[in-house]
Amino acid sequence: MRNKLLFWAWVLGLVATWASPASAQTAPARELRLITDRTDQGVLRPMLDAFEARSGAKVTAVFMDQGLVARLESRPTEADVVITKDAELLEIAAQKGLLATFNSKTISEGIPASFRDPGNRYFVDAYRARVIYYAKARVKPSELSSYEDLAAPKWKGRICIRPGGHDYNLALFGQFMASYGEAKAKAIIQGIAANLARTPKGNDREQAKGIFEGKCDVALMNTYYHAMMAYTPEQKPWADATAVLYPNQAGKGTFIMRSAIGMTKAQGNQDLALQFMEWLASQEGQEAMVRATRQFSPRPDVEIHPLLSTLGAEQGVPGGRFKMDFVPLAAMAGQREAVLKYVAEIGFDKER
Repeated sequence: MRNKLLFWAWVLGLVATWASPASAQTAPARELRLITDRTDQGVLRPMLDAFEARSGAKVTAVFMDQGLVARLESRPTEADVVITKDAELLEIAAQKGLLATFNSKTISEGIPASFRDPGNRYFVDAYRARVIYYAKARVKPSELSSYEDLAAPKWKGRICIRPGGHDYNLALFGQFMASYGEAKAKAIIQGIAANLARTPKGNDREQAKGIFEGKCDVALMNTYYHAMMAYTPEQKPWADATAVLYPNQAGKGTFIMRSAIGMTKAQGNQDLALQFMEWLASQEGQEAMVRATRQFSPRPDVEIHPLLSTLGAEQGVPGGRFKMDFVPLAAMAGQREAVLKYVAEIGFDKER
């Protein structure tokens, strides 16, 4: 009897050993595949790390600068989720049938309808304003009030800007077309081109550097760059030399650049993709987005980043809450080809 008891105790011990966490094979973590044209991995990485810690999944990302829609067309199932710095591109992708639809109460309750695709194919995860930066030492804020002002002869040889064919300027000029009408929009774009101090080049920070170095006095840039430069020691002088003016506050308002997230049609991982999208739409996810990117959140319950809340103070913008000229993304997407053609036609990016 005693030998039988010892035998079964030995058997049970082996079973316990086999079932113990130390000896069990750990199931591989699920992988969420992301593709994005937000090329600075450091901007998105804090949010991806936070989701990995929360979900136990691993996020792998492909970062690219241009050609996001073409990449989706050629490799439609390469990724589960797509994030873009220019939401207009996701509207174009949606129109081409490259995005899956989703149904989420979390997203619909957290993100206002104006920042969601009516067809539930993507939503805006953050936005920034495309504003006028000016040299504190050489320009008075009273000299500027609108985008149209930049076409005036007084600014000839005084404007810096990145290439007109870049997504940011295509989005801005497309909004000119949609909001002002073709004739007025073209007059502003041509006037800006005539007033450039140099060949359009570099990124937005390069334009602030140009102001700091005295190569130009004003530039068109996104709001978050001021905060980013202020946090970067070698670029802080560029931020200190410039101030921000929100155009058209007495009129229709300032145009915004929207970033967005959508789900591809890849199968087998859509539940994890939706989990990530819902987290990004949550208050926690949006607070992480604001901290990481210094953008504005579409959620009204998420506070503005402290470094953005002071922008526009010289013109009386309260707490960074500016009046915006809100152009639907579908209206912008319809203007993109016309803007590209016009920018090329007038030689916006020609050598100067």
